[in-house]
Amino acid sequence: MSSSVMKVFLLAGQSNMTGRAVVTGLAPSVLEPMPAVQFDNVSSLGADAKRAGPRAHYRTDGWMPLQPSPKLPSTSADHFGLELTFGRTLAERWPGQPLAIIKHGRGGTSLAEDWAVGAVSGLMLYRQFLAQVQAALGRLRAAGTAYEVAALVWAQGEADATRQNWAEHYQVNLEQLVARMRADLAVPDLPVFLVLTGDGKKNFSMHFAAQVRAAQSALSAADPRIGLVSGDDLTLLDAVHYDAASQLTLGRRAAEAYLALTAAGSP
Repeated sequence: MSSSVMKVFLLAGQSNMTGRAVVTGLAPSVLEPMPAVQFDNVSSLGADAKRAGPRAHYRTDGWMPLQPSPKLPSTSADHFGLELTFGRTLAERWPGQPLAIIKHGRGGTSLAEDWAVGAVSGLMLYRQFLAQVQAALGRLRAAGTAYEVAALVWAQGEADATRQNWAEHYQVNLEQLVARMRADLAVPDLPVFLVLTGDGKKNFSMHFAAQVRAAQSALSAADPRIGLVSGDDLTLLDAVHYDAASQLTLGRRAAEAYLALTAAGSP
């Protein structure tokens, strides 16, 4: 496949989207900047996500080649999420196809409050993400680049698994986020891929993980344009965050889920 129309993928969520995995020990081929995939990135972890101001999180200065994110206060080295292999898998499948990723990962944030589409106070991350997407797409238009928004990958749910009322409303809140994103971007059939929240067996604060996971599964079952990507068989570097090998695997799985959906004639 090769087209002059750039495919733009949206990635959003909390710390497993930001990625706590660090680049130490990874093969150079994974770490080299990849001009074939342009990258617009906002990332923070833990308490940094709750702070305001220019040092609260890392933000790219416009588009840049896909590559790991610089070290944050809570990481020991440059870090990454599933975007590295997500982008590389698509680029390898589609030589010559222009690709772009817009990512917004904010650690420790909830869908119930921080990402709520109707929020009028607090972080209002949905508004921030939408503004980031619109600004990035505006730069493409200004450069004369034709594009299409191809899919959203959502990796979030651990925070909502810590409170019963948040977990009970997770499905409704996620339905609202998906519907609003599709409407705001004027892509009513936008494919969405949900990274299944972990079961919380190693994180004793995630008492309601089963409810969040059930909500994600139910939403996927109800909408043929919503896919589920599981990392249940992958390894963690702590009680909740994927390690480097798992992030690389998860990125490939998310890309393959998208490719499978489009191969089925649904793009």
